[in-house]
Amino acid sequence: MPLRLSCRSDLCLLCKFPNDHRAMKLTVAAVLASQIAHVICVSATLWNAVVSGYGNPLTLLIFPLGADAVILFTAITGGLVESSFAFRLWKLSKSLTLPLISLALCLLTQSIALAMTVKAFVMTSLVTFATDENILITLSFTSRLVCELTLTQSMVWYLRKQRSSTFSRTTTKIDRMVLWTLETGLITSLVVVFIMSFFLAMKQNYIWIGMYAILATVNANSLLASLNGRLIIRSVPNDSFNMNTLSSLSGGRSRRTQSVVINVTQTVANAPGVFKYDESEV
Repeated sequence: MPLRLSCRSDLCLLCKFPNDHRAMKLTVAAVLASQIAHVICVSATLWNAVVSGYGNPLTLLIFPLGADAVILFTAITGGLVESSFAFRLWKLSKSLTLPLISLALCLLTQSIALAMTVKAFVMTSLVTFATDENILITLSFTSRLVCELTLTQSMVWYLRKQRSSTFSRTTTKIDRMVLWTLETGLITSLVVVFIMSFFLAMKQNYIWIGMYAILATVNANSLLASLNGRLIIRSVPNDSFNMNTLSSLSGGRSRRTQSVVINVTQTVANAPGVFKYDESEV
């Protein structure tokens, strides 16, 4: 089901936004490829635990190779998604400070995840692994959470700075962008909070492993949802807007407000170069 949702989102993205930058299309394709590999590894892990090892609890004492690979593909997906959001933050803020901080946190998170992958391939006991690598795993979740919150809150802050109360159409679009950014960004942070909480409080019952298995899918769908959300943002009615003008009376002392409705029509066919823009920067 999550993979089907990702495939449908990719297809919608390609059909509705064919003019997106090639780098964005390659990023989406790489995320989809990583998701396919991730689903294969999760399926192999479930087959090993539920079918091949049915009735044998000893199979849960060590990760199968598919579960080890899940850590790797989760790191790849997270790196692609977070770097894409960092690029968007740079285009929005026109500053390098927060994007570089976000990229540094992203690199730290993925580096720790790669180190965990190597250690997972050679471990002999899952219980021992969770105990010995407690600091490393906690640091990985913490850095990922800080990175996600930094990206989300920074984009919301810069969007709010550009909010204007003059034109209702512009204000409505920015408000929708803020809401959509919060929805797509905080859901990933919430999943990370749950994983870290279960890991620290209930390390022995493997609930945190089940939550970790869906982290890559949530990451991927947050990126695809933010890109396809441009359809919702552009659905703001743009046929008319109101302007208040002041006209003075003949005496010059009293003024009254008149409401003027201006109809705005954009004819793209007559001016093909006026309304062109890079889809990936939205």
